[in-house]
Amino acid sequence: MSSCAIMQPTYLPWSGYFHLASKVDTFVFLDDVQFERSSWQSRNRILSNGHEHLLAVPVQQAHLKTLIRDIRLVPDIRWRKKHLHSIQLAYPLLWRDARLRELLIAEIERPHQSLADLNIALICLFFNWLEINCRTLRASALGCEGIRSQHLAEICSVIQSDTYYSPIGSRTYLEEDKFAELSGISLHYCDFIPTPYSQGKNLEFVSHLSIIDVIGHGGLEFTKDYIRKESNYAHPY
Repeated sequence: MSSCAIMQPTYLPWSGYFHLASKVDTFVFLDDVQFERSSWQSRNRILSNGHEHLLAVPVQQAHLKTLIRDIRLVPDIRWRKKHLHSIQLAYPLLWRDARLRELLIAEIERPHQSLADLNIALICLFFNWLEINCRTLRASALGCEGIRSQHLAEICSVIQSDTYYSPIGSRTYLEEDKFAELSGISLHYCDFIPTPYSQGKNLEFVSHLSIIDVIGHGGLEFTKDYIRKESNYAHPY
């Protein structure tokens, strides 16, 4: 039995993304679908001085149907320095850990040419930190065709996976497309509900922030447990 999840490579994803990855044997980065501006593909939120702060990655202009894999980064080091400075100010606990700090700096400052390269490198860095040991693949390297559920089903077939894990937010279109019948594999939904954790002096919990917020407030060991907590389970279709 082999399980997989298929997700777009987003920038500094939230904890639910890593909860999903912790459930599977193979994680496929869906980089062969259309890029959407003003989406989580190129931005995410952190908490700074009690307020949500948006970190947005500047990308070069491209036509509307450009795939994520083909989106190029703006060749400017200033936004990278700005993002790192924002993280440093927001999360001194993370920044005091020399190993985490240097690895994060190295990856964000690395001269990645594409948005997908940057996002995937950062996600794999967090996989390593959080001891998520799934195999990682890029959909663009698999040569699969089809759209929506057909595309996902073909990816599952090519990588020989018989169990597919999906975030609960995709349930509507998967059921509309009859994914389970189309693919012939076992379908499970992950419904990650972020339990409140201490966010410094904040009295009200702000949810769905980047995974950096969990690490920055609770540390790595706390975050490893947080993304795997039993209350956030996967249930079969």
